[in-house]
Amino acid sequence: MAFLDGELIFANVLDVQQRAAQGDAAPGSVVIVAPGSRALPFVCIRDWKAPTGYLTEEIELISPSAKITHRVGPMASFMYGQLDVTRLETVVTDAVFDEVGTHLASYLLEGEVIAQTEFQVALRPVPPKLPGAFEDGLKRSDVIWAGVEQNGKERTAPVWFAYRNGKVYLLSKLEPGPEEQTVPGLPGAGEAVVITRRKGRDTSLERFRASVRVLEGDEWEQAAVFLVDRRRSRFGPPQESIDRWRGTCAIAELTPIVPA
Repeated sequence: MAFLDGELIFANVLDVQQRAAQGDAAPGSVVIVAPGSRALPFVCIRDWKAPTGYLTEEIELISPSAKITHRVGPMASFMYGQLDVTRLETVVTDAVFDEVGTHLASYLLEGEVIAQTEFQVALRPVPPKLPGAFEDGLKRSDVIWAGVEQNGKERTAPVWFAYRNGKVYLLSKLEPGPEEQTVPGLPGAGEAVVITRRKGRDTSLERFRASVRVLEGDEWEQAAVFLVDRRRSRFGPPQESIDRWRGTCAIAELTPIVPA
């Protein structure tokens, strides 16, 4: 673990909530709500003994299939010197993980890998209901704003939806047209922005991100059945709407990324 006359004496990649509960030395962990979703906030902790001055530091997070999933840096980090410990911490909120299981964190100085540590990426069980205000916003209103964030800007639209067992279901027309709603960014986005509204008012209640999974086959058919019951302006029997949606509309399952 040596670099010149220095070394990395401690490092960890740790979910923020787990760190608060168990401390810096807890087993390394990152939590996601679904494969391909943005991880819940985690921190990269490292204690360096390295020559005094600014050194270029970088952290590579590597998946079980040996793919670099996320990079932290490169960044200029000031080291206090070989006789002192330099504690550095970086909170990461924008990392996306496609795989669960044992990952590696590689720590680089001046482009050289100095050390590696292991951490686990784990799926958080989806609760049957969300925390208070989130649950209320989805149960007490027929409309939410939903869409995507692109280049730092949100593209959302008011849409009807279905909410069941902690997940949000959205219908989105593949080709925009007057027959049915189109949700910005769906079905191609891996993550959506959701804003709930206060019942009877066009003011926002809660804002959160959600991982997106596009349904197919039997899952599409099952979701269409309970979505059609939520379609307030539907004309004709339910099956006519489902038949019209089939092949022309995507159905997306959204798993909210909210505090447990």
